[in-house]
Amino acid sequence: MANTTFNGPVRSEKGFQQVNKNTTTGAYTARTLGLKPDLTSLTATVVGTGAALTYTKNVITVNDYTGVAAQTVTLPAAVVGDIVVHAQSKDTTGGITKLIINCAGSDVYRTGSKMESSAGALMTLVTSAASNATLTFTPVSAATNRLTIGCYLYFTCYEKGTWDIAYDLAKYPTGTTGVFAWS
Repeated sequence: MANTTFNGPVRSEKGFQQVNKNTTTGAYTARTLGLKPDLTSLTATVVGTGAALTYTKNVITVNDYTGVAAQTVTLPAAVVGDIVVHAQSKDTTGGITKLIINCAGSDVYRTGSKMESSAGALMTLVTSAASNATLTFTPVSAATNRLTIGCYLYFTCYEKGTWDIAYDLAKYPTGTTGVFAWS
């Protein structure tokens, strides 16, 4: 296909994909692009730390999870076009209890999703496997966690039943701890 130039906005209800073609089999693998959503049309709500929370679609949830008490968040059903944002409003220096983010029902995270994780001052990437429906963050009791004030986790649905994830985590040199894991 030739290059195409547009004059005006390009709109898509299901995101944009780059495809990679396997030179041996000819099979295409699609990669969704632009996973950090535009937040303009979303509302924001502040929630207090709770043992169990259910997030709402098309809402930026400002959450004050600190690591002192465990918290389990359930995402809404993954419906094409929906966006869910976790905005971290406090530092996670307070403890070592987990923040668990579950998909609803039979929903899953996109297979092959990458998440930064850090232990021992070494950043790694953890990759989701097929049928993973849980993302867990375990902080350390120190001011060095990757998930801290001003960090965002973005969940976007481009395919019914599947959440894509993007994130903005701490980028300062001392943000070297806190482990993310898929299950």
